[in-house]
Amino acid sequence: MDSVYLHFLDSAVSLYNSPEMRLLVLVLLIVSAASSSPLQNANHIFNAIHSSMRQWGSSWNHNGMSFFLATVPQHTVLYHGSHSIEPETGPNWLAFEPEHALWFANIWMKGPSDSAHAATTERHSGYSNQVILKPEEVPRGWLHTYEAARDLRLLYVDGISAGKSVMGTLDSQDRILFNDTIKDSHDDQERASTACNIFRNDWGSRIDGLLRMETGFEVILCDFDRNMHRINVLRGKPHPENGNFAKPAGGEMWRLYKVIAERFGGIGGGRVQLNYDHFVTAYNYPTLDLFKESAEIPRLKNLSLKLLEPMKRDLHRLVMDNDPGQISYNWQDITDLIITRYANDLRYFVSRKLDTKNALQLEIERVLLPFIDFDNRDFNAEINRCAAQFLTASQPAGTLASVAVKSVTTSICTTLRSALDLKEYNNIVASIQELIDYLAWTVWRECPQKCQSDEVCFIPIWPGGTVEDRENPQCKDRANNSSGPPYWDKRPLVETTNSH
Repeated sequence: MDSVYLHFLDSAVSLYNSPEMRLLVLVLLIVSAASSSPLQNANHIFNAIHSSMRQWGSSWNHNGMSFFLATVPQHTVLYHGSHSIEPETGPNWLAFEPEHALWFANIWMKGPSDSAHAATTERHSGYSNQVILKPEEVPRGWLHTYEAARDLRLLYVDGISAGKSVMGTLDSQDRILFNDTIKDSHDDQERASTACNIFRNDWGSRIDGLLRMETGFEVILCDFDRNMHRINVLRGKPHPENGNFAKPAGGEMWRLYKVIAERFGGIGGGRVQLNYDHFVTAYNYPTLDLFKESAEIPRLKNLSLKLLEPMKRDLHRLVMDNDPGQISYNWQDITDLIITRYANDLRYFVSRKLDTKNALQLEIERVLLPFIDFDNRDFNAEINRCAAQFLTASQPAGTLASVAVKSVTTSICTTLRSALDLKEYNNIVASIQELIDYLAWTVWRECPQKCQSDEVCFIPIWPGGTVEDRENPQCKDRANNSSGPPYWDKRPLVETTNSH
């Protein structure tokens, strides 16, 4: 809402003494009243809900700022890649897709601890390294298939929270959950051990593991013996006799990307259930300046521990006061309804294909027709009806999710309704463009055309991708590899500030 307010303010100044001035002042008063809500980051909270457990939105908004309670239902099938045939005891990793698990059964992921996520193997973000070994020296891994022996109670960290980059993907874990105790940004072994100690000792074993995302979603599970039942184990594919092993093999990497691209819209199959009635997000703390360094990418790294303490306390309270398995309202469904209703229309309104003011306003009015009583025109009532389209009495009121959704729909409806009264074509387009910039929906970042069956819409997902892939996502096939400066870790590492 603040961005809409600023646009109208600029318009009012530029139109000083014009016939539109009186109307704009009225709109300013209305928008200013709405923008006084304490939920100043409603757009980011809305987007966190919408992108949760979705590979696309979580990859675009890769610096997750939120923690959700999650449940993986009993009997859900998960996969583990290992260099050992023996069952795991934990803590260790599980993947939702078998190709993701197979990745860690390969030779390039064999580290000194023989763990699928050995710290030294996580240091390489490139795909071109070669390992030359004699055939008899090459360990072949195993793919273990497990099913959940009980409902798994997990803490979900959103964004690309399993990506070992210096761009902020680890901020929420390392600063909030681990309290700056992880000194090596690549040391996921220590993260697993520290997380399980917290879950067991500080949280009374109310949480079974950590749910994160990189090139696929994964679970760091603390106790395999108690929580998982192994149902199958398969030996990996033999390696070439010439001893040339790509690190990793390009075809396998491409297969993995194709698999996770099928999860762009969600993990699917009811495999994860999130609690949207109670969650913790850095966007809900007005004292946290998350965008100090960048207008697009939030960071926690330079905030003092004192400023972060309220969020840490709230995360502890979230876990101790709530059961991850409790039924909550699915606010993500509501964000889907809102985005599918307005995303294409908003983009159409700023395309200038409607090239006259009358044509543009007529099309905007058609969107608002269900909310207008033409025998009793009322500016505020029309906005309220529009904003409440997907809100019902059955939904929990007063939760963070409900307030964020209502705030975002009010921003949309206020902008569209106000556009009907503006006199200048350019002002109408500018006001809607300001709204689009404020909403920042990830659907607007998708590839402009539908990809072919051998292609995927390619964006940077740690550890792969280039700056160009971020700035201009395109459909690509295996032969059309990315080139140019890498996106990840392109910025110098800045040490976390631990001042009090």
